Amino acid sequence: MKNIINKIKDLTFEQVNKNLLLFSLFLLLFRIGNFYNTFIPKPFEGILVFIILFTFADLVINKKFKEFFLSINKKIWLALSCLVVSVFIGWFVAILVKEISPNFNTILEFGNFIISVIIFVLVLFYTRNDPVYAKRCFYALLFPVIYIIFVLFPEWARDFYIENNGTFLGFTMNPNIISKILLIPALYFTTYSLFEFKNKWMKIGCMIVSCGTVALLFWVSSRGGLVSLTLSFVFLWLVFSFHNFNWKKLFISGSIIFLLFSVGFFLTPGSGKQRIVLRTLYPSGSDHSSYLPVQDKSAADVIQKFIEDKSGFPAFVYPERETRFQIWPFYLKYVLSNPLGIGPNTHFSFSLRDNNGEYINSGPHNTFLQIWLWGGLLGMLSFLYIFVSAVKNLIIKLKRHFNPDALALLSVLFALSFSMMFDDSLSFFWFFIILALALRYDHAAN
Repeated sequence: MKNIINKIKDLTFEQVNKNLLLFSLFLLLFRIGNFYNTFIPKPFEGILVFIILFTFADLVINKKFKEFFLSINKKIWLALSCLVVSVFIGWFVAILVKEISPNFNTILEFGNFIISVIIFVLVLFYTRNDPVYAKRCFYALLFPVIYIIFVLFPEWARDFYIENNGTFLGFTMNPNIISKILLIPALYFTTYSLFEFKNKWMKIGCMIVSCGTVALLFWVSSRGGLVSLTLSFVFLWLVFSFHNFNWKKLFISGSIIFLLFSVGFFLTPGSGKQRIVLRTLYPSGSDHSSYLPVQDKSAADVIQKFIEDKSGFPAFVYPERETRFQIWPFYLKYVLSNPLGIGPNTHFSFSLRDNNGEYINSGPHNTFLQIWLWGGLLGMLSFLYIFVSAVKNLIIKLKRHFNPDALALLSVLFALSFSMMFDDSLSFFWFFIILALALRYDHAAN
């Protein structure tokens, strides 16, 4: 006990901050609650406040401001600064030119964006010259694998109130968030399932975990998440196979990925299979109205009813909701006509109506359109520069040393980037953490 106390006493400011940062990444698992209504910050944001304060104290006391700014590439600093400035410019345009008054939601959106920028900078700073710590940060994002227990005991999900109308939501209560969270461990363990190790049990263990996370993604039933999973599996298969290509490797790796995907679907609880079928057959139906009429029916029954439906109208579901094919073209026209952006107020009423004739104010449902809408062309180009730089770094490192960690990181970045096309994700902190780790990745840690 004395040794532990002495070690704690000997910790430097930076060591304390690095441990706090790592701990906060684990706490990202818990996202239940709405700050808009409760004004209670979630665990991650609460810990982040202390990290920011302690980091600033460390920079002041130990005179590390120069080290702090030099720890990040000048071009990344410039791109990040341009991104933030572009949002302010767009905001001013909205207020002074468009006469759009900011509201509380505007402040919350901007606050989440700033948190994303801060966590991006903090991860870059604290992983400098420490590739081992960078790997630990990546591993912390794999913590949601604990959800696999609910695949084995689905009734527990209802006991913990993390399943709603047949959909697994985890400790987020949001299918769009939990699907993107689960993509990280799904791609990581699938990548490791393709490599050979001295200990064969490691490969088998990774395959089992992969099947479990795939099952969870099916249970979440997010179309964007599942499309991203499918395309990222294809991406992973091709990148892995074409390194030292041979036909046997192409076939075996493809078979493994197909097996993981198939077994994952087989392990999905019945309510998840129902949801997948419903959301495939009736893409415009609301989640609530689609599940209740069929909650006691099997997925096969739903398919059979769909086949028997001769009228051309959904048997269980009615087209009540807006679709992204309505939203995307509208917002694309809007951003093209506003090259400077309109700031973080993306949810005010537009002249866009859903199938019921009601106004839609749900945002662009696409992160790239969201950035373009917030910060205009400058914001979009700044963001793309950071993103492309991260991808380039991983590709360079993979060419030098082809290893599972770098390939997993690249696959995760691909999956998240694609899934972000289906949702407004500037407040999805995991993406900015992965982006920072991709920029900082160093194969010397392997």
